[in-house]
Amino acid sequence: MKKLILGIILSLFTMTSAIAVDFIIPSPAGGTFHKFATIMAEDLKEKGYDANLVVVGNCILGKKKWEESTNSIFMVTEASNSVPKCTVPVTTDNHALTYFTAGWVIISHGDTLGERLGVVGYMRQTVKDLDVKLVPYKNTRDIKAAFIAGDIDSGFVVQSIAYGMDANVLLDTMSEDKGNFKDWVNNDLTLNFYILKTADVDPAIIEIIANNPKLKTIAEKKSMIPVTHDTHEDHVKYLLTNQEQWQ
Repeated sequence: MKKLILGIILSLFTMTSAIAVDFIIPSPAGGTFHKFATIMAEDLKEKGYDANLVVVGNCILGKKKWEESTNSIFMVTEASNSVPKCTVPVTTDNHALTYFTAGWVIISHGDTLGERLGVVGYMRQTVKDLDVKLVPYKNTRDIKAAFIAGDIDSGFVVQSIAYGMDANVLLDTMSEDKGNFKDWVNNDLTLNFYILKTADVDPAIIEIIANNPKLKTIAEKKSMIPVTHDTHEDHVKYLLTNQEQWQ
């Protein structure tokens, strides 16, 4: 009888420890997705889940891996999902959670854009209709450095980069006041960090991620508190509409 009871206990333990989820990371190791997924995975492991990081290197391979996967979470933003070869359709069934939302700010040395606007290279299509010469950079930190050095007159950067800089804010896409940019088509552009899930992911896993204290702290410090909507349907519609602006 004791052996039977011990066997049952071991079976239950095995079943619990077998609850696993894969984080498919469509970017290189050490990148933003990798860092955020690591925070999520460590929290899940502390709570008894088997969380595995699957770093595939780029969004094309990431999409392929996701399409072949089960019990998996896919790390996504509109920037990556707007690339045609990488696009994974977002639906109310597979959208699990939006954990960050980054607003964008146009900063300037003066009261206007000036002649040269610094922009992240892959984002040029989002600001191509502005009457200014675009100067592409690798990331927003490089734009900040160029702005401080005086290499550019203005810059298009995330809110957290703009804070603390000696600059005029011409537009904050998260603000209702659009100033002179009230007619600009992308004056409400955001970048949402969200995760997609396969149907077999335990809802408790998503709940744990949603309440991760480290992610909440990052969101507050970097002004990336996620945008929310009254219904899941409205939130997915917001993501899809915003994704169109990135294309």
